[in-house]
Amino acid sequence: MTNCSRIRIALVIGQLTRGGAEGQLAQLAARLDPRRFEPFVYVLSTAREPWGTWLEQRHVPCTTIAGRIAVRVWQLAQRFIRDEIDLVHSWLYLANPIAALAALLARRPLVCAARNCKVNGTVSRWGNILAFRRSRRIITNSTDVAEYIVRHYAAPRARICVVPNGIDTSRFCPPAKPFGGSPIVMTAGRLVPQKNHEMFLRAAKELGVRFPQARFAIAGEGPLRRALEALAGEFGLAERVAFLGERGDLEVVLREAHVFWLTSRWEGMPNVLLEAMACGLPVVATDVGGCREVIGDAGGGVVVPADSIQGFVDATAKWLGSPMDYERASRAARKRAEEFSIERIVARMEDLYDEVVRR
Repeated sequence: MTNCSRIRIALVIGQLTRGGAEGQLAQLAARLDPRRFEPFVYVLSTAREPWGTWLEQRHVPCTTIAGRIAVRVWQLAQRFIRDEIDLVHSWLYLANPIAALAALLARRPLVCAARNCKVNGTVSRWGNILAFRRSRRIITNSTDVAEYIVRHYAAPRARICVVPNGIDTSRFCPPAKPFGGSPIVMTAGRLVPQKNHEMFLRAAKELGVRFPQARFAIAGEGPLRRALEALAGEFGLAERVAFLGERGDLEVVLREAHVFWLTSRWEGMPNVLLEAMACGLPVVATDVGGCREVIGDAGGGVVVPADSIQGFVDATAKWLGSPMDYERASRAARKRAEEFSIERIVARMEDLYDEVVRR
């Protein structure tokens, strides 16, 4: 790279489906300063919607690298050379080992990332251990994830940089809605065991006893939908719980809600929590991953033990029972979310890229 040229960044990820890390990658790629950086996105599968098209509409090259692992490693290395990449940034545990090997073959510096607290199979675990050891920097989105990869992947602590997720606070913003009517308690996420929607329904049943006017909404799709719909019926909630499916307009749906619950068994740093808070929703979340870091202590939300249904009910009942308490929590939630604006996060990543390439 010459001093006058832009830094070419390779962003490597397993897929570009609708998800937290995928959205963060897309927002970063589209917002990097075009005077200093030129991003290239490489997807290690054919699952590249909706973000692949979204990126290409914004003139960010998005290349699919599919096939067996050895084929993907070789093709990725050739693309790094052909595209004159200056720095490789891999995202998530699937991409880290493949990108690390390709970067080694292409003789390119590497930055790896870890974004949730999850141990994969033995082969993947060792692949990530080696990738982390070769990486010049390891980016995590919370201190909880940082500690996790030190314990479970032997990641070198000195190379870890915590860069939290960012939120587009102009897209996710509070509506001009008064408190009152039938309050809506909402959650959003794939209908999979990790998100623990069964706990959401159990807490909804308890809250519904105290607030018969309350309604509930679950945005997301997944293999557990039928079982969860059946459970809602068993709890007598069939008419009070709306299953919204996968939504591309989550900012609109959030503005119609009043309180947000996150009942996950594990997380990294959940984007949806930031999105809900940016829309002025007080939040209750299980004390997992980076949830405590996101919510902070300004009064916009509460973290509760991972098995505490009563914690969800009590915190929400306080807000629903007092318009004054609700408005105070709503303002605090929005103010806290503004500290995670996407512009701030992109600036931090630009500084990190510049440091790694130019040192």
